[in-house]
Amino acid sequence: MAARLDDEALWSHILSVGEQQRIAFARALLVKPALLFMDEASSALDESSEATLYALLKAQLPQTILVSVGHRSTLQPFHSRLLRWQEGGHWQLA
Repeated sequence: MAARLDDEALWSHILSVGEQQRIAFARALLVKPALLFMDEASSALDESSEATLYALLKAQLPQTILVSVGHRSTLQPFHSRLLRWQEGGHWQLA
């Protein structure tokens, strides 16, 4: 796809959701943001790919504050704090 970097296209119709998510991780690694918010950033990836990409973020962006929203318990090892939504509209810090 390197030859198509300058192409304008409806990439969401060309790339799978998993491919789009991998590109989002690559962008984060290139930009090196101080703060990175991720919402279901790996939901279309298998758990092995998810672990590889989150480990890469941790290794390459150690100063980045990472806030991610997800439903998989496999994300927990990549975060130092966990905030859970409880029934009744309450948050629990774990």
